[in-house]
Amino acid sequence: MKAIATSKIVNITDDRVALAVKHTFPQPEIYRLDIADGLKQLLYGKNWDLSFLLQSDVASVARELGIEEFVAKIIIDAAKEIISFLFLPKTNLQVSLP
Repeated sequence: MKAIATSKIVNITDDRVALAVKHTFPQPEIYRLDIADGLKQLLYGKNWDLSFLLQSDVASVARELGIEEFVAKIIIDAAKEIISFLFLPKTNLQVSLP
């Protein structure tokens, strides 16, 4: 298996399972969420995208997907993490050692 790491996103190029998962989730923003594949399938089945998740509250996501609120919070937090990673300015952290 060959993996190419770019920032926090890992692109697996030779793994058949990874390619199948990528084919199953054609919406790249949903595919990149750091959640279980079953949850990604639920989101994909509802045709939800990242912007919808960011505009939704935990209770409505839980109700619509038929899941517990703590799981809906995990999904929304993962969406926020992707957005903050993609759109926040990158800062250079410099550490000086004694």
